Amino acid sequence: MAVKPPLVPNAKPIVGHALGIFKDQLEFFSEAALTAPLSRLKIGWTDAYLIANHELLYHVLVNDAKKYDKGVQYERARALLGNGVLLAEGDFHFRQRRLMQPMFNKPSIDDYVDAMHRYSTAMVESWSGSGVVSLYPEFYRLATRVVIDTLFSTRMTDADVALVQSRMPVVISGMQKRGALPTKVFDALPTPEKRAFYTAIGELRALGDRLVEERLAADRETGAWADLIDVLLNVDDEVARRDNDRAQILNEFLTFLTAGSETTPSAMAWSCYLLARHPEIQEQVREEVAGLDLVAEGTAQALQRLPLLQAVVKESLRLYPPVWFLGRRTLAPTTLGGYALPTGSQVFYSVYTIQRDPAIYDDPDEFKPHRWLDGGKKYPRTAFLPFGAGVRNCIGEHFAWIETSITLLNVLQRYHLSLAPGQQVRPTTMGSLVPAGDLPMRLESVVKR
Repeated sequence: MAVKPPLVPNAKPIVGHALGIFKDQLEFFSEAALTAPLSRLKIGWTDAYLIANHELLYHVLVNDAKKYDKGVQYERARALLGNGVLLAEGDFHFRQRRLMQPMFNKPSIDDYVDAMHRYSTAMVESWSGSGVVSLYPEFYRLATRVVIDTLFSTRMTDADVALVQSRMPVVISGMQKRGALPTKVFDALPTPEKRAFYTAIGELRALGDRLVEERLAADRETGAWADLIDVLLNVDDEVARRDNDRAQILNEFLTFLTAGSETTPSAMAWSCYLLARHPEIQEQVREEVAGLDLVAEGTAQALQRLPLLQAVVKESLRLYPPVWFLGRRTLAPTTLGGYALPTGSQVFYSVYTIQRDPAIYDDPDEFKPHRWLDGGKKYPRTAFLPFGAGVRNCIGEHFAWIETSITLLNVLQRYHLSLAPGQQVRPTTMGSLVPAGDLPMRLESVVKR
């Protein structure tokens, strides 16, 4: 009998590790990672594998990337995203990404800065001085509007944004559950969870369908904008133009709506939370951004002058990566960490756990943004991967960095952030890794009015 990786402790009959996973996912995978660099999980009767070592992860995501596809987690997302670039595989993924990549290069993103700055300025000015503001919902609405305005030349109404804000977490949570256990466990009976999941998907696809149709109609009437839809429709390649039909444009629209609304707000919220907990670092960042004018100086030049702000965002992403748990699936018999994995094996990894590895990071659970400044330690590529690594690295990484940085700059130029005495903020994992609740924050104006 072939030797298998060691089994994570406390597997139960029939359900395996499912109960432990759903009880507390962060705790379960943090403890499971102590088993071995590569360990074995029981998902029902089926073996799955957990990577807890950045070197093994590098083999999966970079060296041997062609031996894996994106696996069961992503299949559950197809009901919402179809074959959008996040889920596409092989040649189609490569072609779609190549078509879209210019829209995410630095020159193009510099064109989006005006919208990012305009929306975030309007947000912070609406807070009207000192008081308590629920930051996470504010950042969610901001990021949702920014991604659709910049990439699809479309303004969302308050009702549109509210629908996304209420339905998207239902869908993301349902996808995660269906990725950890066979879908039939959730879909065999007409449960409230099942109805809510598929109803939310239907409503989000209907919203996307309407907004895409309005954008296409406006384009026919007034001429083209330079946006992602133009890129997909006006490609010279006849096959690519045929494949990017109306249905595929909707898939891409929903892909970027999902990514933009579910990840960037998390980075913004955790950055503010950590700065509120560390007022001395908050004041250092405020001194760094004081008097800086993004519009006058240009974003690229301005952000180069903000190394501490960038380090704060990076450290926040290390401690609380929005996409905190991912997986791959073997396409053929594969060897990993000295163990033979059969075709179709599910291989999971916790970004949250790997980015807190004490073998890599000093004081791994502590907020230390200065570790990222010049002269600091250099870290392995797959020991910090909030945006992934290899050929599937997030296409919107630079977009997210710029948007988060601009928003934090506008917040900190106007307000001092603090938590209520005794306030506890815990992460929740059913979806992106976000603060449980709305993250109420005390704001004190630092601008003389």
